[in-house]
Amino acid sequence: MVSLSKLSELALDRSAGGRQSLVEAVTDMFLAAPPEQVDHVSLLFGDIVLKVIGQLEDEARMALAVRISDSPNTPHDLAFHLAKDDFSVAQPMLENSPVLTTSDLVDIASTGSMDHLGAIADRRPLEEEVTSVIVDRGSSSVLAKVAGNEAARFSANAFDLLVEKARAHPQIQEALIGRNDIPEEGARRLVSFLSEELRRRIQEMGGDNTLVNLLAERAAQEVHAQVRDLGSAKNKADMLIRDVKARKRPVDDAVNQFTKGDRPVDLAMLFAELSELPHESVARVVFNPEDTVLNILCRANGVSDVAYKNIVMMRAKRLKLTTKDLNDAFTRYARVQRGDASRALQAIKERMRKAS
Repeated sequence: MVSLSKLSELALDRSAGGRQSLVEAVTDMFLAAPPEQVDHVSLLFGDIVLKVIGQLEDEARMALAVRISDSPNTPHDLAFHLAKDDFSVAQPMLENSPVLTTSDLVDIASTGSMDHLGAIADRRPLEEEVTSVIVDRGSSSVLAKVAGNEAARFSANAFDLLVEKARAHPQIQEALIGRNDIPEEGARRLVSFLSEELRRRIQEMGGDNTLVNLLAERAAQEVHAQVRDLGSAKNKADMLIRDVKARKRPVDDAVNQFTKGDRPVDLAMLFAELSELPHESVARVVFNPEDTVLNILCRANGVSDVAYKNIVMMRAKRLKLTTKDLNDAFTRYARVQRGDASRALQAIKERMRKAS
């Protein structure tokens, strides 16, 4: 341990180097103090260092902070002073010092830089009072860090704000999905804007937590809605086909609606009903690369050249037709006469009757 005479000698040296040597000496004395002397040495250490700390270079303050950051005996006033210093000095104190209180952390989080907030966000544990300030002030990277800190605790209001801020920042969303303490209402809002990739990762996590359960519930609701929508769409399609068959609506109305909605099954049903042919047979015709039979069905049932172009465009997506293919298809259809098509359709129906 450094002798008192040596300390007195160092105290007389008022140069920057002398002040650094003094601080190093009393730090050595503080860290080496036996348990029975630690309280007394700690008071002496804090008193000396706080008196000269304003005269220390950045490097000296950084070295001091690193050496005492994890000590439970560091004088509180010194720990707080270093934690509010420039970030290069404050970082080890903010990350490790057990001496800093919740009130200290709230104070520093309220006025410190984003780097200071980021260091605090990693502390374990982290109380609600501190996280509320971080969520209010923090950048997206700081919020992602505090959201990923499993030992951080959040008030209901802080969680609400954090989830709302996550809407525009996928990195915060990614951190939040690993938490098990998100309130149900906040979790519902979070799930509503998560990407498919993050939803998949939640499902892979498994277990019994709010997000997993909400995704399962949401998936069931979506399936139910799809089934309901499919049923509604089918009913509407059936009504439209009936109207066309009863000549209440022109055939082009149905063709345009089914093609623009990319609904080949309904289109096939339309021509099957109008032509009195089996649906499965017509369904094969709709996407057969050879379009002779399709041209017969369309022209015989009064599909205009304009509406037929919509059929060709729908076919083009799946058959990968070129521009030349499209133009050739339009030309072939324009050459088909309705009378010829009607006779050809009767011949097709006759062959099918004989075959059955």
